[in-house]
Amino acid sequence: MKLFLDFDPCNECKEMIQQLSSTDLVFGDEVKRKTESAKFMRHLTYNHPEVVQAVMQELPKQKEKEEFDFFK
Repeated sequence: MKLFLDFDPCNECKEMIQQLSSTDLVFGDEVKRKTESAKFMRHLTYNHPEVVQAVMQELPKQKEKEEFDFFK
């Protein structure tokens, strides 16, 4: 799934994006890529509430779980 967000990245975001798009990381170790990606996602989550709100609006809403008769 791809999600395009329109937000103003801070300096730390710009540094992380540059790091994530470097050839060393793109063609490097998978564990390191996952670690750096998770670090960037944590930064977005904690420092950019507008990004979190946009993601929540774009994701499909989950249906409430069905209650089976034996739970009532």
